Amino acid sequence: MSIKAGGKIAGVVEASVEAKYGHTWMTQHSDSASLEMTVKPGEVGWISRAQVMRELTGYWQTHYDNPQDGHYYWYLGPDTITSPAPNDTEGVKNSVVLKTRPMTDAE
Repeated sequence: MSIKAGGKIAGVVEASVEAKYGHTWMTQHSDSASLEMTVKPGEVGWISRAQVMRELTGYWQTHYDNPQDGHYYWYLGPDTITSPAPNDTEGVKNSVVLKTRPMTDAE
């Protein structure tokens, strides 16, 4: 959001005011691990990782400083969202799979 106001004082000095507002919600998590695999000549190898996910079910509530369509509060739901979760959430671990396959002629 950005608001600007300005004007001249006595037709000589120009004054202006600017206000800015911003907000960001962020969460960050990192994991590290070391894996080794043997890929034979003539094969392709890869490692796949499946992130632990969780479902959250509930009602969303929003608040406004000024009424939106006559309301300061809006309620949404019930709704279920699925989002990434840290490894070992509720005892569930990330799934890591090592795979190989024969190379194609193009590879």
